[in-house]
Amino acid sequence: MYILGICDSQDAGAVLLSRQSLEIIAVNEERLSRIKLQGGFPVLSIKEVLGLKKIKPEDISLVAAASDMTPAFILRLFSQSHAKLRSSNKQFSFLLAGYITYQVLAEKLIFPKKIEAFLSRWVLSRKLSSLGINAKVITIDHHTAHAYAGYSICGFDKALIITIDGLGDGVSFTVNIGQNGAIKPVFRQSALSDITLYYSRLTEFLGFKPIQDEGKVMGLAAYAEKYFAREQANKLLRVSKGRFKPKNPFAKDKKLFAQLSKISKQEVAGSFQKHAEDCLEKVVAYWVEKTGIAKVVLSGGFFANIKVNQKIAERARVEAVFICPHMGDGGLALGAAFSVKKAKPFQVKHVFWGPSYSDQQIQQTLEAMKIEYIKPKQIQIQIAELLSQKKIVARFSGAMEFGPRALGNRSILAQATDISMQNYLNQKLGRDGFMPFGPSILEEDKAICCLGIEKAEDSARFMNISFKATDYFQKTCPAAVHKDGTTRPQFVSSYFNNDFYKILKQYKQITNIPALLNTSFNLHEEPIVCSPQDAINSFQKSRIDYLAIGDFLVKRSNDEEKK
Repeated sequence: MYILGICDSQDAGAVLLSRQSLEIIAVNEERLSRIKLQGGFPVLSIKEVLGLKKIKPEDISLVAAASDMTPAFILRLFSQSHAKLRSSNKQFSFLLAGYITYQVLAEKLIFPKKIEAFLSRWVLSRKLSSLGINAKVITIDHHTAHAYAGYSICGFDKALIITIDGLGDGVSFTVNIGQNGAIKPVFRQSALSDITLYYSRLTEFLGFKPIQDEGKVMGLAAYAEKYFAREQANKLLRVSKGRFKPKNPFAKDKKLFAQLSKISKQEVAGSFQKHAEDCLEKVVAYWVEKTGIAKVVLSGGFFANIKVNQKIAERARVEAVFICPHMGDGGLALGAAFSVKKAKPFQVKHVFWGPSYSDQQIQQTLEAMKIEYIKPKQIQIQIAELLSQKKIVARFSGAMEFGPRALGNRSILAQATDISMQNYLNQKLGRDGFMPFGPSILEEDKAICCLGIEKAEDSARFMNISFKATDYFQKTCPAAVHKDGTTRPQFVSSYFNNDFYKILKQYKQITNIPALLNTSFNLHEEPIVCSPQDAINSFQKSRIDYLAIGDFLVKRSNDEEKK
């Protein structure tokens, strides 16, 4: 029998767990609907995970839904209204203020939260029943699901678990202790102290989309040479005794933002980013000292901030740090399912938990779309040779990665030796020119490329933390080093992804360089590709040189090159 974990908030998805083993099947709705961060009830994801395992709806023994009341049951019932609320992306709206206040009060008073959870289970049961799933439905507290998503796969028997997220069941920040597969809450702070509003309102101020483009702020921050806006950042967010003290999250504070408008965008981004790093380091250090637990798990959307993760690993008196591979709401379904299973934490080997396609399926798609292709004898060697010739290769192979990072199976690969490659590649993909790319590095060469990796090597396999680049790496792979001298690596071993490892190994034999640029296989504002058809469509719309899809190779036609 199986446990089905679901998330029907933003970045909805489904996870299938076996009760008898640690087998995991997982996919997010956006990969199937092709709408970035698709929210709502995950119909497509549920059908996909059941189909991948070839099981029937009646084989589901329990459904664990992430969040008791986020979204509120009325928004779960009227999903179109929920979609409109999410798409507004306004940080100072009356609706958002009212929604946060309601959820905080419901969580504090407990009884309204129980009513919300009961009604949510009723709504979800109806929707699941339409898919033939009549198993018992339970709801799991939002931050508890985040905590289990990281703790269950961290490999630490005992860990300090920190979750930071936006509005989630009226809470924004929790501290927990995980031991022997169970999690004990230590501290919870309400959504009225939400640190993510500090960062997302900055995202909106800088002209990006809040709750989506925070990574762009982090990328822009590296270009700051001075930090003229630290005073303003400190006015919006302070910390004391292991908790956050932000200024009124609903206040627009026109005077403060008028001051910021006189400072360059990169200086504002840099000031707020640096302040966030300092605040988080102090908060984590406080709880490490208070609990005496130095192995730390980080989960929740805020920890998509790789620079914050780096500072915590460097300075917060920690022994080891593990960042949940799918730290945002997209990972909630995983945590909900594991909160029921309560398995002893294991060290996750990989997150290739999505759909895969046979060469026969790929070939049929190529021919149906009338795409010319060849089948090299050794595709990995062919890819490495093309990359050594400064070609850009999109790779589609094996099972799809779970989470926001492409880890080789749905990746666009290029040389990291030419510093101009970053701008060149961004232009081909229609992305912002200042956004950096991370490198995929051979496991055995990680020490000559990155400094201070000892505390967070496992998280580096999932591209969830940055490190200072060595002098060697800055010199040989400048395109993979950001403006501030850091790099966000993926360490690749033959044990975790042998085919991708072979490409890197062959490339090193040709060039004597142990790393390649690796960015997600998608165009700007699109989700990472899932199916062969997605891969071909994205390849045709981009200006990438080659598509390596399964064991087949597609070259851009001369007509497409002229365009």
